[in-house]
Amino acid sequence: MQNPSGESARIAIAALAATPIFRSVSESAKQALLKSAQRLALKAGQRLFEHGDPGGSMFVVISGLIEVSVSTAEGRKISLNILLPGQCFGEISMIDGLARTANAVAMADCQLLAIPREAFLSAARQYSELGLAMAQVLCERVRWISDSVEDYALLPLDRRLARRLLILFERFGGGEKTIDMSQSDLADFAGATRESTNKILIAWRNRGWISIGRRSIHLIDREALDELAMTVQPD
Repeated sequence: MQNPSGESARIAIAALAATPIFRSVSESAKQALLKSAQRLALKAGQRLFEHGDPGGSMFVVISGLIEVSVSTAEGRKISLNILLPGQCFGEISMIDGLARTANAVAMADCQLLAIPREAFLSAARQYSELGLAMAQVLCERVRWISDSVEDYALLPLDRRLARRLLILFERFGGGEKTIDMSQSDLADFAGATRESTNKILIAWRNRGWISIGRRSIHLIDREALDELAMTVQPD
């Protein structure tokens, strides 16, 4: 890892400015965070940390994709979130200093900005807006987790899969109707097996809603998936 300087510092400031938690804070607050921040690079497939590892830093995604996941007692992976440039993660362990609650792995080559706990707390004592921004991020995180738990507990798999797939199109489609993602990755994100996911995707393909490539999914009938995602189940 290396401390940002010169062009690297400019990129780091731009990354902070693009991150919701830091977007509204003052330039001096961003500079205070950068004093101890470090840039690091990960290759696709490289693990940043595992569940139970010591905490201590939060991370901002400058480029690439990070998957945050947990493993069941049977060893099956459940993908909790996929993070894009401009998003942050690891803030819970940074604040309380306790162990990591999930795994973080690079889904593509990544550039990250690591902000140590002491650096954040020191800056937050000086700039109160950082504490308020962090509180908002934590509230958003709780809402995301609450919605995910509700989906897993209450929704049938086809509806849950439709909702997750639409989230992925919004995040990664970039205005296009094709996303590059394997069925295994989609199954992990929906908390399902690859076999059950494949069965539903084939049914949707046969209805003309999507088409399926080797590592891609193309959206044909967005309205049909929207309707399924919003279907109210009978009591």
